[in-house]
Amino acid sequence: MEFYVVIPASGSGIRFGSGVPKQFLKYRGKEILFHTLDRFASCSRVKSVFLSIHPDYLRKKSFLGKLSDYKKPLVVSAGGATRQESVYRSLKKINCRPTDRIIVHDAVRPFLSTELIERLMDASKGEDCVIPGLKLHDTIKRIDKIGYVKETIDRNSLTSVQTPQIFRYDKLMKAFETAFKKKYTGTDEASLMEKAGFKVKVIEGEITNIKITTKKDIKLK
Repeated sequence: MEFYVVIPASGSGIRFGSGVPKQFLKYRGKEILFHTLDRFASCSRVKSVFLSIHPDYLRKKSFLGKLSDYKKPLVVSAGGATRQESVYRSLKKINCRPTDRIIVHDAVRPFLSTELIERLMDASKGEDCVIPGLKLHDTIKRIDKIGYVKETIDRNSLTSVQTPQIFRYDKLMKAFETAFKKKYTGTDEASLMEKAGFKVKVIEGEITNIKITTKKDIKLK
């Protein structure tokens, strides 16, 4: 089986409050998105990378020029109004076998290791979907609408989920098509697989594989 990477990177970054989409902010002299791309471009088992970006960036020669520096085959297209639509647009461009694997990764998770990518690839054999997760160490409580605790939840049955997430191509496409037909949106691609009735396997993630959501996160690394 072969591996294809999909990176949705068309977000506007409004919640980040920088005026620039956070995937294009610079960290150590280079845009966050390119740090993320580097991780997959250096992985020999990845056949090609499919990147969806905001249409405005498709017209930026400086940005497109940097993409041309990658030796790994890289397909760039305009993203949709939502992450779900952006990923689906990339999936439709991939010419692969039904049993090949699709790796979907957040553009703003630049600190993942090659070792994590390799472990996920190995674990994906025979699975519909494999995702990285971390055990919770804090006590988790369910509260009501005005802030009073209703119950304490057993954290042993919970995990916080990361990307990259790996899927069998034909089953991921079916999950997307089911979601569009029934008009629901998932919080991630694995949630679409769950709703479509496919099994999702969790393996150990990495505590350093953070998603940059605030300006403080960039200072953590």
